Amino acid sequence: MKTKTITLALAALTATSAINAQEATQPAHKTTFAKDKASAHWFLEIGDAATISLAGVNRNAAFGDRVSFLNPNLALGRWISPSFGMRLQLQGGKLYDFSRQLTVFPSGSPIVAYPRNEVSYGWAHLDFLWDVTNYFMPYRENRVFHFIPFLGIGGAYVPEVKTPVGTVERKKFSPTVDAGLQLKFRLSRVVDFNIEGKLTAADLKLPATAYDGERSGDFVGQVGASLTFHLGKKEFEPITPNDPALIASLNDEINRLRAENAELSKRPERCPDIVAPVVAAPKVVGNVIYFRINSATIDRNQVINVYNIAEYAKNNTETITLVGYADRETGTPDYNMSLSKRRAEAVADMLVNKFGISRDRLKLDWKGDTVQPYGENVWNRIVLMSAE
Repeated sequence: MKTKTITLALAALTATSAINAQEATQPAHKTTFAKDKASAHWFLEIGDAATISLAGVNRNAAFGDRVSFLNPNLALGRWISPSFGMRLQLQGGKLYDFSRQLTVFPSGSPIVAYPRNEVSYGWAHLDFLWDVTNYFMPYRENRVFHFIPFLGIGGAYVPEVKTPVGTVERKKFSPTVDAGLQLKFRLSRVVDFNIEGKLTAADLKLPATAYDGERSGDFVGQVGASLTFHLGKKEFEPITPNDPALIASLNDEINRLRAENAELSKRPERCPDIVAPVVAAPKVVGNVIYFRINSATIDRNQVINVYNIAEYAKNNTETITLVGYADRETGTPDYNMSLSKRRAEAVADMLVNKFGISRDRLKLDWKGDTVQPYGENVWNRIVLMSAE
């Protein structure tokens, strides 16, 4: 009785682990991931972008004259989950902005010109990233391509504007909002290559948006490239919470056995030993292997039980019998028969491939839900092992 209690206690202790690791087989937004330290999943981005002012009279200037190619940026960010992250991006450089100049000659014929101004600027943005690829697909650390739209808020500062006739101090600050898209390509575990485009809106009162007494917001578009360097741990670990019903059932059985032991302890310490008749029966080896509902995957906290049967097989010569079962209250009889077969085969594969047991030493059987070894329904999602 004591041995039975200890065995069940160990099974309950194993089952009450906080989480069981598994391979992600469903979209990331439907998968639970292990909580990591705050130092994990950080990244650094370094790049450059070509910018163009879009608002006001800029549209009247030649396209090539409007593009500025030297606008370096630096960003530090962190992925909170495989699908959502944040980054703080700093960028500076110069924009080409055009003003409207009207010249009236004595003859009365007006000529409109658009002189180019060089606008020095710097801005900082806090962007919120959404990895659409990971959100709708199973998480894979080594996936080559990611589609990542983002939105952000921040601020911009213009210290001065160089005009054709001289430099004008500006010292203008404006809040900004931006939206964009990043296409990410994996180069290695720690380095990604990015192509990014975005649009930023501000109210810096640049020359192009101030004429004829009217004003409009300033819009800056940009396209650039960058490299991402992942700092520290990059991978997320998919997990599956344990089956609460299984844990509750094991705890109930342990409490029942404790009560039985308490009753037995009241009996006299010295009782005549009763010699039980010897019954030829298979020897039970190790513990049972428990499975989650509708699963034939061996959870990490059950591998120790497979290891125990492997150790027994290495030190003995009997044939090892593996019998798979499924609980009767879920699934159809045909499906449960197939599920119990896959469970038995999963244990056999681990014994052979992980622990080096010869397949000739193994005998497989499966009962589906035609046999229920335990009275508790959830206990019957198992593989039982014995030696003959």
